[in-house]
Amino acid sequence: MVYQQLSQAIVFETESPAPGSLSRMDMLALAAGLRSGLSADALRYHFLAEQLSEVVFHLDALGTLTFLGPTWTSLTGLEVEEVLGQPLVEMAHPEDRPRVQAVLDALAARVQPSFRIELRLLASGGPLWVELAAHSSPTGQGEVLGTLTDRTERRQMQARLQQSDQLATLGMLVPGFAHDMNNPLAFMLANLDYLLSSMGDVAGAARPEQVAEWREAVGEVREGAERMRQLIGHLRSFRTDPSQGPVDVNRLLDMVGQMVSSTLRSRGRLVRDYGLRATVACGEGVLRQALLNLVLHAVMSLPDHGDTNANEVRLVTREDGEGHVVVEVHHTGACIPPEQLPRVFEPLFTPRESKPGPSLSVCHDILRGLGGSICVSSSPSEGTVFRVTLPRAS
Repeated sequence: MVYQQLSQAIVFETESPAPGSLSRMDMLALAAGLRSGLSADALRYHFLAEQLSEVVFHLDALGTLTFLGPTWTSLTGLEVEEVLGQPLVEMAHPEDRPRVQAVLDALAARVQPSFRIELRLLASGGPLWVELAAHSSPTGQGEVLGTLTDRTERRQMQARLQQSDQLATLGMLVPGFAHDMNNPLAFMLANLDYLLSSMGDVAGAARPEQVAEWREAVGEVREGAERMRQLIGHLRSFRTDPSQGPVDVNRLLDMVGQMVSSTLRSRGRLVRDYGLRATVACGEGVLRQALLNLVLHAVMSLPDHGDTNANEVRLVTREDGEGHVVVEVHHTGACIPPEQLPRVFEPLFTPRESKPGPSLSVCHDILRGLGGSICVSSSPSEGTVFRVTLPRAS
């Protein structure tokens, strides 16, 4: 607080005070009082520390925080006064504390004059990534000077780039993989059909109930093989389609639901609430990508290994009577905090408590390019709803 008052006092020497604040004379008196205990150099350095976007800090020989720039509060949501006097190590995530302590020990032993590491810092909204730049103080008393720089956005960008690279690699491998799988599946289905049709020939040599069991077993195997054939077909067609439909949204959602079924199985259930057959004029490939991102995001929002009967993703389709098809994706997972709702469709945005997942900004851009729109609402009582509006095919 002293440093904030000092900064305000210096600023008010050249500006008029804001309404409701201390008078100009009071601020000048405060500045004079604060200056009386500081040298000219110290005054300049304290003022400079308050103007930087990085958090400037000072540690004594025991590693205790004795100074923090005011940007600490905007970064962590914690007041400077609450933290001063605590060891810096205690402000790091428990898993990162050994690395931080090793850096401070190395600085104290003069093994190296400075270090830069990335670590997770405890904050009011959850851990956030920062870069710690620490330097031995020139006083030679074992003190440490340094800065903390927010690296959360860069970490999110790196995670998304890695994810994009993995998806690009997978996209190159999938066509060959699907082709190689499709051929043996065709042989399996043909042979299973042959077995089913030939079982009548051996009916006289076996008990009827035995033949019925054989038919049921072969039928189940055939059903599984047919499902695999459909999934591989979906993967082979997962590409940008330049055609402009019309596309049956209900059929497309069924395809997406089948693609996420394995991920959803341990989290909840899929509920379909379709209206009449709804068609839109667009490329099937790009719309499928947008809907897959949206549905997969809903699936990943459900707790893993939770109550699969209570947790659900609900897909709703309808027409609004004004020439638009409306697709709603509901989920019963954790709600999005009100302050984060306006940022949901921003590039690289991921809530701090969430893992990087499907990009909603890509989904937003695709739907906007198709002449549609998307919005989101979230509350504890109604869950989270993403609402997509698209022009209906004429």
